[in-house]
Amino acid sequence: MSEDNPDVLNLPGIDESKASDESIVKVHSRIRRQRVAGSAVAFFSSTAFIIVLTFGWFQLRRHTAGYDPQMYLSERGDIHAFLNYVPAGAGVEKTPFEIGQELYMMRCSSCHQVNGEGMAGNFPPLAGSEWVLHEDAALPIKIVLAGIAGPITVMGQQYNSNMASVVGDLEDRDVANIVTYIRQSWGNEASEVTADQVASVKEEIGSRGPWTAEELQSYFE
Repeated sequence: MSEDNPDVLNLPGIDESKASDESIVKVHSRIRRQRVAGSAVAFFSSTAFIIVLTFGWFQLRRHTAGYDPQMYLSERGDIHAFLNYVPAGAGVEKTPFEIGQELYMMRCSSCHQVNGEGMAGNFPPLAGSEWVLHEDAALPIKIVLAGIAGPITVMGQQYNSNMASVVGDLEDRDVANIVTYIRQSWGNEASEVTADQVASVKEEIGSRGPWTAEELQSYFE
């Protein structure tokens, strides 16, 4: 056997006299299995690294880049609304309600849904909500401006989720348009909100984090 394979002659630790075709085949099979196993580990390790790297890049971009709503749009309807949104006074006549609807679709509908019904057990409805329909429009304005977090009761149902501010770089008039839209949609009938009202509430609360329902409970007392 060693004469046919001169490369294995005189290798230390190998007794050529005891080598056989069967033993050589077994050794070669074992080597191939080790190589396949090693390749599989390397493949899955590389894949996991790429996934972690990609996720980290998206998170870094999300938290360090300027606020860009289009980065987070996934539904075709949302993208369509974004691309067709024209701020008030830019040459296209749209009512505050229409502008508010477009902004709602972009910034609110993913949680509260297009129909304002919310998501059972997760996000409270806006349709019929006492928090939206309160006679003092300052209440929904405060929530839209700063967000709200923690347990809250809406229409007799308990919810416990976090809502961040959806304002971003919007002007006061467009914040007013969003609040007007949710107060006058899905059967809601409440007063229109103006930019002056938004500016007044903004001056009152300053820059702050999300409210709790307990902090705003005085509106219902």
